[in-house]
Amino acid sequence: MKKKLVAVILSAVVCFSIVGCSKTGNDGASDADNIEVVSDDQVEDQVDDIGSEPVTYKSTDEKADTTLSNGTVEISLFDSYKDIVDKLGESDKEDEFGNVVYDDFTIQFFGEGDDKEISGIFTYSEGVETNKGISVGDSYDDVIAAYGTPSFESDDAGYTTVNYIISGFTLGFTVDNNVVISISFTAGMG
Repeated sequence: MKKKLVAVILSAVVCFSIVGCSKTGNDGASDADNIEVVSDDQVEDQVDDIGSEPVTYKSTDEKADTTLSNGTVEISLFDSYKDIVDKLGESDKEDEFGNVVYDDFTIQFFGEGDDKEISGIFTYSEGVETNKGISVGDSYDDVIAAYGTPSFESDDAGYTTVNYIISGFTLGFTVDNNVVISISFTAGMG
């Protein structure tokens, strides 16, 4: 039940990210200058709390910074649909939101057929970690030590999600009683 609730929360965040946020084109400006939050209501409460825009970070290696690994397989937001099938095989398991479910990963795709793109990667497995070594079961303090000040935090259904906006994607750690219970990478900010 707890996994389903977390899946609902994370899928809602992804949906809002896809619908409500965009990144402008690059006209010679840096990536940080091109980040535009289209839907301020997603971070409004956090902005009010801290008194300014949320902290955003620039990635120096977007593929590495959006990778989850179970020690055998690495999955990134920058993988193609074919990459996912090559690495994980076909899966006929889906959650209630249409996300494709594997043993250690839940993948959200956008689009149809072979033109699908990854719009979200989620894990609830303790054996899966980020490129900075954070995995389910680690503490809130471990997350802060590895990633620094969050862009914003949100509270929903008794859980806290610690979010980092990094070069047009969001890294989220859902925390319950100071312990990470899920990790997500989603396209978009917030």
